[in-house]
Amino acid sequence: MSAPDRAGYAARQVQLLDALLRGDDYPEGFAAAQADAAGHSLRRKRARAVQGAWPALALELGDAFGARFDAFARTADAPRSGDPLADGLAFARRLERDTRLGDASRAELLLARAALRRRGLFAAAARLRRPYPRLLVVARIPLLGPVHASLRLPAGRDGPR
Repeated sequence: MSAPDRAGYAARQVQLLDALLRGDDYPEGFAAAQADAAGHSLRRKRARAVQGAWPALALELGDAFGARFDAFARTADAPRSGDPLADGLAFARRLERDTRLGDASRAELLLARAALRRRGLFAAAARLRRPYPRLLVVARIPLLGPVHASLRLPAGRDGPR
C-alpha cells in the first residue's frame, strides 16, 4: 500500500471512530443500527473505565452515571492518552457547570487535577462539609508529586459551599 493510500485509510478510520463515538454521521455504506450498537458499546467501555478511576463520582451519580456519561462522550473527545483519570476530569468539570458536586466528588476532582499536573506547582483547596467541616488542600510540588492535607474546621465555621 502506498503512502497516500495509507494516509487516506487512516483518515477514514479516524472519521469512522469519531462517528461511532458521537453516534451520528456514519460514512456511506454503514448500517445505522449496527453502527449505533457498536458506538454504544465503545461509549459504555469508556464509561466503565471512568467509573473505576472515579468511584466517588460514580457513586454520587448512581444509576444516572451511564446516561450522563453517554451524553458527555457523544460531544467530548476521549483524551489522546486514553487515561480514564483525564477523561473523568473532563466529565467532572462538565458536570460541575450544570450542578453542584458532592464533597467526595469535589475531593476526587482536586486529587485528579493534582495527579494529572505534569509541570510546575499546583495548589487548590475546597471546603467540605461531610463527614465534618474541613478544608482539603491539595498540591503538586515538583520533585515531591501530589500532597494533600485535610484541616478540620470549627463546627459552624465551614462557611458557604
